[in-house]
Amino acid sequence: MKPKLSFYQENNIYIINDECEETLVMVCIKAGCGQEPPGKNGIAHLVEHICLAYRHYIPTSSNSFLKFNEIRFRSSGFTNYGQTVLMFSFPSHMDNIHKFHQILKLVLSTAIITKETFNISKTEILAECKQKGPQWYWQQDLISFITHSQINELPVGKFDEIVQLQMKDAVSFIQNNYTPDKLALIYFTGLQVPEIISDLYRSIPSMETVFPIPLNPDVGGGYAEHHKFNLSVCRLEHPFDQKILEIYYQQPYRLVDLKTKLTRMLFEIIVQTSIEEYAILSPYDHKCSGVSVSDKHVSAYFYYAVFTLTFISADDTISSFAEDIVERLKQLTITEERLRVLKESISPYLSEPNQASRIQLFQNVSSHIFYGEPIHITCKHYKQLKETLDQIEISDIVIYKNWILNAPCKIVTST
Repeated sequence: MKPKLSFYQENNIYIINDECEETLVMVCIKAGCGQEPPGKNGIAHLVEHICLAYRHYIPTSSNSFLKFNEIRFRSSGFTNYGQTVLMFSFPSHMDNIHKFHQILKLVLSTAIITKETFNISKTEILAECKQKGPQWYWQQDLISFITHSQINELPVGKFDEIVQLQMKDAVSFIQNNYTPDKLALIYFTGLQVPEIISDLYRSIPSMETVFPIPLNPDVGGGYAEHHKFNLSVCRLEHPFDQKILEIYYQQPYRLVDLKTKLTRMLFEIIVQTSIEEYAILSPYDHKCSGVSVSDKHVSAYFYYAVFTLTFISADDTISSFAEDIVERLKQLTITEERLRVLKESISPYLSEPNQASRIQLFQNVSSHIFYGEPIHITCKHYKQLKETLDQIEISDIVIYKNWILNAPCKIVTST
């Protein structure tokens, strides 16, 4: 049985007490390649590696690092278009919490950047560019296509620009972006909340007066606006020879309340089921191995509903198949009976919050931090979910469906 969860939030600090023996801390920074200066694509990725440099190598050129020689922390991270996340895990003990806070203090002060940490991190990401280049350039082509060539940078960076990066670039990026007002901390731990908060404020006093990261919602409001429908198709060679079809519907991102979030979830399930039913009746019946629906953010200005189909095998007719799906979805009808059955099917999953993994909980909280989405972690939150689910009517689904399916559509085939 998984431990009981409790949740605490103070300013930009989120603590999920799950009574586990290991503590996991996620440092969420509202900065990624979208915040990089021109000509320095890769500096966000490089800074991420610098912040985690001691996971493989302990610098010796500064006394500031000597006290961390005995630390057995595990750490990792990722950089995206508008965000960077650093992850630290260690045995649950207040001494280790304090050591983590000291590491964070080094990061925020730029003392983490030394000649050694800079050079080893730069070597690491240049090696990644060579090793994973085909995969990343495929991703770059995809992002460029769906954003109308308005975004051509990659979170990992461009090799030629990384080569030119200097220590001063890393210092400047941290000073401009790794600031308390752009940073949030998510703790998963069994330790006492007051002790964690107290140690954090003693170690980094500036965190005490920081409020939640401001968001930039679209000012248009509502979901009833329609775009003139248009469709474009792009075919890309997949770097791993996978057979994937993705249908992207683009809309400006809007802040969602709990009802809209549940409406979106219901809509996604209905669409996924509809595509699966259509695939069974198509020539791709035995070739389609899976259908998934998700929403994706490329930046604050590019938000997509994405329908993904994977295939065992596919040929050039897959583009026509995708266009048929788009036409079928435009004719999609939602009945009261279908909505009732769907609500009944998902209702059991809205009453057992303790079954969620730390990764699932992190996704929920980070979506709140970066995109303002509602948090649902505790039994109290899940009670609100069930109450809100009962309020959703078929008209809510239809309005959301029209908002998505009348948006500009792009089809990407990777075969």
